[in-house]
Amino acid sequence: MKIILIHGIGNYNPGWSAALQADQILGVTPDRILEFNYEDLMENNWVNKLLVMGARVAASYYAGPAAGIAANVVQDYIDDILTFFAVPGIRKKIMSRLLVFLEKFPDAIIIAYSLGSIVAYETVKNYPESAKGHILITVGSPLGSPALNVMVKRFIKVPDHLRPNVTGWFNFYSKEDFISGYINGLGCRQPDQFRINSTHSLTTYLQHIRNTFAQKFT
Repeated sequence: MKIILIHGIGNYNPGWSAALQADQILGVTPDRILEFNYEDLMENNWVNKLLVMGARVAASYYAGPAAGIAANVVQDYIDDILTFFAVPGIRKKIMSRLLVFLEKFPDAIIIAYSLGSIVAYETVKNYPESAKGHILITVGSPLGSPALNVMVKRFIKVPDHLRPNVTGWFNFYSKEDFISGYINGLGCRQPDQFRINSTHSLTTYLQHIRNTFAQKFT
């Protein structure tokens, strides 16, 4: 069974899952891991480029070159969020790309981190026939964040809030990770949600997934 890893926001170029040593953390062979990337779709549009340029110029002008470097790091998060939620057509392109993975590997385990959990959720909701047979595991997900709940549920684009058409949906969250939380009202059942101790760290979440579902990865 293949494992599809979906990253969160930031500059995740191809090879990030290998650099993370995700296969070793999960205890699987490297060929089991499928890395799903969508950062390029968010970066290669004029709105994103303007946001990046504006952040760098403003920070350098008002606070000096050092702030410009810092802004270059922060903008990876801010402009990705704005691009994902506000630029027309971006989410459709991302879902279409993920749909290829889902159809090619109809019984894969999807591990979706941070913003990637919204990517996965919207895709399995909008393409229910392609979701059948998949196991969805969300980690550090804004879908359950108390701080982000109103914004996320306002902007997610799904037909309804019924449970996605997946074989199973498991959610890992932490009180120390304000991006995440217990998911209410979207169909993720209470026994399938696991509260752990973690910051917003994909490595730690993957370790907990392996400890909880060791038999699924053998």
